[in-house]
Amino acid sequence: MVVIAVVGGFVWKLREPLRAAVMGALCGLGFGVVGLAVRVLPTVHGLHLGPLFSEPATYALLAGGAVSFVFMTEGVRGGRVTTATASMVLGETALPALLGVVLLGDRTRHGLTPLAIAGFAVAVAGALALARFGEVAPEPDPAEHDQPTHVG
Repeated sequence: MVVIAVVGGFVWKLREPLRAAVMGALCGLGFGVVGLAVRVLPTVHGLHLGPLFSEPATYALLAGGAVSFVFMTEGVRGGRVTTATASMVLGETALPALLGVVLLGDRTRHGLTPLAIAGFAVAVAGALALARFGEVAPEPDPAEHDQPTHVG
């Protein structure tokens, strides 16, 4: 999380639309850290929360959520919401999926690997299409068109 936060500090100075895209991607990476941290947390029995406080994943989860919130807020503040959101989807999908396979032993069900790859490709293509074509043009202000023109 520290690396993501430091990179975000340098990204703050970029110009739009690159800034929104990179902020969104960093947000997604942070949310990916949240998802991975939740998977490795110890089981809690009742109200005995002690094991959570000694687990580094607990603090990665909290930092990931906080940093991601800040980056997404900044990404949409000055840039396009669709650009930041699409980048977030890519960031929270690609790297965590890879880490899940490599580090946590994630596997698809027998015979469904092509379907999993196709689903991942469709998710990435959808996010890229959203970033490229998803922005809605603002509607013209009707008050501007109803103004009488002064001839004279």
